[in-house]
Amino acid sequence: MASEAELIAALSTIFSRRSGPGIEVGIGDDGAVLLPPNAKQIAVADMAVEGVHFRRNWSSLAQIGGKITAANLADIFAMGAEPTYLLVTAGLPQDFSVAEIIELAEGIQNEADLVGAQVVGGDLSASPSIVLSITALGQSSQPILRSGARDGDAVFVSALPGWSAAGLACLTSGASHAKAVAAHLKPTVDYALARQLAVAGINSLCDISDGLISETHHLSDASQVRFVLEPDLLAASPDFAELSAIATSLGIDVWRWICGGGEDHLFLGTTSDPSSLPSGAMVIGRVVSGRGVELVGKSDFEKVGFSHFQ
Repeated sequence: MASEAELIAALSTIFSRRSGPGIEVGIGDDGAVLLPPNAKQIAVADMAVEGVHFRRNWSSLAQIGGKITAANLADIFAMGAEPTYLLVTAGLPQDFSVAEIIELAEGIQNEADLVGAQVVGGDLSASPSIVLSITALGQSSQPILRSGARDGDAVFVSALPGWSAAGLACLTSGASHAKAVAAHLKPTVDYALARQLAVAGINSLCDISDGLISETHHLSDASQVRFVLEPDLLAASPDFAELSAIATSLGIDVWRWICGGGEDHLFLGTTSDPSSLPSGAMVIGRVVSGRGVELVGKSDFEKVGFSHFQ
């Protein structure tokens, strides 16, 4: 069994291998010393609990670290911001080895490296199971909020939702589909597209973490407008036929995955100029006056979504 000092030393080796110009003091002191940002600072946090968000018999430690890091980075990009720093807090079993914490840390740092973010501190504690909490910081001169949707806007999503839910269904049932399983174990966030959205003049934006419909309700509530989503536009995605085939093979209605699956970490938003959207983003509906969310022809799915406390 590794000591706390050994675990911290291993983490320092991983997280100190890169140091940005804004870091005056990084890992190794009671706190990081960061130079003041040149823009508005964005802060987000996310937690992952073993048995709730992941299972070690399905996921490697690198996948687990990468998955929660991606969730935090997606939230930063969903504000139209650029991620800079991460703080990582971990509860770990007492028999956690140095090799295991290196693998976990590598998963975190490798994902952060994709966008140039750096881990600058955190904390460790003993825990019966793995619990990870990451706080991410980012910068934006003009954050994009959920409250900016306007009557007449086009509604868009960065890709077809539902793949993570499909992967979870495959793992649970023992079905084999590499693309779906990979999407659940470690979602791939389209950071390049996210950066394009930040400069596309869009009006509102959020990350799809609890499902398409649930997040659309959040936009509707924040902006005080009504969202009308068109299933035919979602079904026009090149990925729809493949996702639908997996659902059919498992006896599941594919719209349950698309509307309420969650953990895809795609981007949902609105724009008054659909022609400015980057390649890959697809228009799926429109904003009108009123409140709430309408899924045309599929009212049974208008309130699906994930909640930890339902």
